[in-house]
Amino acid sequence: MRISHSIFILSLAALPLSSANAQWVSFTNQSSTRLVASTAMTGQDNIEKDFAYADFDRDGDLDLIVMRKFPGSIQSTCTGCGFFRDLLLMNENGVLTDRTSNFGQAADVAGSLGMFDEVNDRDVEAFDVDNDGWVDLITATTMSDTVNAMLGQPRVYRNLGNNASGQWQGFRFEDARIPLLFAKDGSVANPRLCDLAVADFNGDGFVDLYYVDYDTPETSGTICIDMNNDGDTTDVGECQQSPAETVTKDYDNKLLYNWGNTAGGPGPGFFYDTTTTKMTAIQLASGFGNMCNAGDFNSDGLPDILRVNTLTGGQDSAVLTNRTGASGPGQTWTLKSVYPGLAPYGQNVADLNGDGKLDFVIADDGQDRYALNTGNAADGQPNFALTVIAGSPSEFGNTISVGDLNNDGRTDVIITDVDSDLGPFCPSSGRRTKIYKNTGITGGLLAEDTTVLSTADLSNLFDVAVFDINGDGWLDMVTGGCAGLKVFINNPPVPLSFSFPSGNPATILAGSTVNVPVTISTAFGTIQPGSALLYYRINNSAWSSSALTGGTGGAYIAQLPATACGQQLNYYFSVTSASAGNPTVRSPSNAPISFYSPATTTGTVVVLDETFEGTATGWVATADAALTSGAWQLGDPIGSSVAGAPAEPTDDHTVAPGANCFVTQLSTAGQAASAHDVDGGVAYLTSPLFTNAGADVQISYWKWYYCSSTTQLDPFETSISIDGGAYVLIERDVANTSAWQLKTKKLSDAANPGQTFRIRFSIADTLTASTLEGGIDDLKITRAECIGAPPCPADISGDHLVDGSDLTMVLSGWGSSGSSDVNADGFTDGGDLAVVLGSWGQCPTQ
Repeated sequence: MRISHSIFILSLAALPLSSANAQWVSFTNQSSTRLVASTAMTGQDNIEKDFAYADFDRDGDLDLIVMRKFPGSIQSTCTGCGFFRDLLLMNENGVLTDRTSNFGQAADVAGSLGMFDEVNDRDVEAFDVDNDGWVDLITATTMSDTVNAMLGQPRVYRNLGNNASGQWQGFRFEDARIPLLFAKDGSVANPRLCDLAVADFNGDGFVDLYYVDYDTPETSGTICIDMNNDGDTTDVGECQQSPAETVTKDYDNKLLYNWGNTAGGPGPGFFYDTTTTKMTAIQLASGFGNMCNAGDFNSDGLPDILRVNTLTGGQDSAVLTNRTGASGPGQTWTLKSVYPGLAPYGQNVADLNGDGKLDFVIADDGQDRYALNTGNAADGQPNFALTVIAGSPSEFGNTISVGDLNNDGRTDVIITDVDSDLGPFCPSSGRRTKIYKNTGITGGLLAEDTTVLSTADLSNLFDVAVFDINGDGWLDMVTGGCAGLKVFINNPPVPLSFSFPSGNPATILAGSTVNVPVTISTAFGTIQPGSALLYYRINNSAWSSSALTGGTGGAYIAQLPATACGQQLNYYFSVTSASAGNPTVRSPSNAPISFYSPATTTGTVVVLDETFEGTATGWVATADAALTSGAWQLGDPIGSSVAGAPAEPTDDHTVAPGANCFVTQLSTAGQAASAHDVDGGVAYLTSPLFTNAGADVQISYWKWYYCSSTTQLDPFETSISIDGGAYVLIERDVANTSAWQLKTKKLSDAANPGQTFRIRFSIADTLTASTLEGGIDDLKITRAECIGAPPCPADISGDHLVDGSDLTMVLSGWGSSGSSDVNADGFTDGGDLAVVLGSWGQCPTQ
């Protein structure tokens, strides 16, 4: 649904934009390169999704958890249909990669597979529950009347942190962290929770939990949805019930406190139900609790709660104000309705007008509204002024995400369109998501912009995660809808940009400086004098800087320092604009997290130069059981086409007289492309075992890819297995080229080099009506080598000369140890003097 703690983590430095920049924000769909997971989990699945994000493995970038359930207020009794498992997407250099199998299956209770359990999760939040410095996950489960408590009760997935070797261990479902919850009459029952607010309500330094619960939904009867997009609803689990709630199973809202360091308790990160000992029964009462948020609404330093109660008598949004008593905060609360008499549904909180007070936004079944905090009443409770969002339609809305999309210092708002209770759900809600720009104008604070994403991309969304995926300081978006997951990367309006006419060197010659031409272009900014800099370091030392020289017409020269064999140079570029808000622009854009790293070499060794003109010894073509045609074959292709576009190549890539390459099933004369293309499954081409003895190598090859479908969702992937381990993806294509394209990757792009490795190419037919062809040719593997100069111990000063400076150092160090003891016998004496005099002159270079 939404990230209820976004008010605490979405603060970014403002970057005022030029008034000449008419488009306030721009995004590019980069799902094909930023999302690595099976299409069954990320494509058209018609499944409700809820997001939370944080740096789970503490590697410096933000990861994403996706909770998945049957849409709407509908129970799930399917515990083996495979539709509703969750998805842990780890951010690996800006690519969200499914690592659920690696880091999400652990559990401390028999019969559980962790995130693979088919749990009806409505919400997930990411917080550190036990103060061990690692972010954990807390869920809210709903509509689980007929399943056991392990599946029907809310969960904590504890972050296991790193092991003794510094490797992250992932999450483990720990069943006892949240106690067995009971209905308000004490009956055993699973809750119908809809949302969760997390904060340290009682001031003991540990986060606590507040859940909202709902009763009988508007949906009823049997609901059928095509969960696997195969055109029917006859598969197991695709039809589910939406039953009314029996009185004995009825919950109200729940306030759970963290045991923390309480004497006699089970320890930090375990929770207990406060029942009516902190909030009264009236304060906990809930007919249809849809959403809740934690935040300090009256500016007293204590977290309060804003909750929605809708669809029933007394529907409103109300603030529960946290009061400090004799025993501290969180012991008593006061309730105030701040959005009465309307039809609130979704909500989120943020400081919308920049006055330092916490406001909120409501997705109303009528027109949507925002509520500005106008300060406290005499009783210390907050007051709000409501404003209708101009132009907002009178229709259902649900999850609300907030964040500063354009870095102008104001919080923008996104309201999704798929209702969490009442259909239509998927494949279409009949509505679209709204993206509201924060204008900063009183009375018209939020203005919808329908051009940020296409109508298709805005339609049928359950949730939008707004966070920085690629580390450039700008908020990106992951949308979760009926059509699956999509990744949209923010295109910052950069006033200055770098380009490199000769490129950045992949290798540099040992002992030599290297001049790199640099061009700095000005879009709408101007270069601040003296700010064009090269930052560099050798062997992970502290960063040093030097000024770029030149500058006429934006043309500069950067001089890279000399390095010796065994030394690793890292560098990046930086320049600051003297206008457009004075931003600093870097290359790479997220430096110094990323940087350029040329290898220091004295030459290059060709490990393999395979043109496939021979027998291609050791290369093996295999396929999964579903493949009916299109297995890899070695030979001379004759070509085929679809509607005039080349499908199979007419020739290999190798220059004449070369003729052969690997293609996905050689065609015969007059044969239609669809008769020999990849159909039904996956075709694999695996290399022989190569030995690299711990060295990094560069792998280059020419790839042919053709897919007739305009959606182009049939992936052509390159993976590496190091030392016999699992295959790791290093390159993935879904973009049709109908031409030979050069691809270059390093072994280290997959993982740390080992002693041996294999390469595997795979092409998968995932679309039912596509013509799919692939080819591989001219594969070359090279490694850089560096043969260092012979040692020159008499060169004490390190200037590659043995001269008077070295003699002076020997004489000044006479009788002592240290650098002047060139023969390392423990004393500086005549032996060292003899070495210096005998080595006089230029140090040897080879």
